[in-house]
Amino acid sequence: MSCFCPTAGKDTFPRNYSACNNKKVVVILILEKGCVQTSAGYAGAAWSDNGLVVLTLPEETLSLACEKLDLELLEVSSRWSVNIREAGSKSDFAEKIKTELERYFSGEPTVFTLPVDLSLYSPFRKKALSVVKDIPWGEVRSYGEVAALAGNPRAARAVGGAMGSNRILLVIPCHRVVSHDGSLGGFGGGLSVKRRLLNMEGLKLEKQ
Repeated sequence: MSCFCPTAGKDTFPRNYSACNNKKVVVILILEKGCVQTSAGYAGAAWSDNGLVVLTLPEETLSLACEKLDLELLEVSSRWSVNIREAGSKSDFAEKIKTELERYFSGEPTVFTLPVDLSLYSPFRKKALSVVKDIPWGEVRSYGEVAALAGNPRAARAVGGAMGSNRILLVIPCHRVVSHDGSLGGFGGGLSVKRRLLNMEGLKLEKQ
């Protein structure tokens, strides 16, 4: 169990949180973490009482999945004060993650019902990620379309930044956000993975 002090500047630190000072550490988020096994591999996840904070793409081995999860949590804990603990072996939330991921990777059109916790994002990024969370299976939106739906039609580039900051992959399907010309755009997991996920959902973009 670890407690960390945030180092983010005022522009990125959520206003509703209190930063810690040199005298004491204020824990602003308590997370549970764990890795679940699916037919596609092992996925790492971390969640608060409000929902998912991190969900990684599946890896071939448990050790790789845990390493990837810990890297994500290291980035989170370097910017915000969090208390992280291992989830119990009979975690209901972990079991729900496993069930919904299994459904997704079986090729079944899946609407994720897992709650998400976006409290560590700026207001605009919260809006953009919320818009993307609602993009249905088998559909895509351009960065500009997401920007418009998030209330700022000129913020396509900022949407790209929001997608790059997304730590809750698949449940917030940033792989469904593409360039306006129909090309793939970017993806933190790699364009080959983005292409494979879209293909699995029955989408083959003309420009890949």
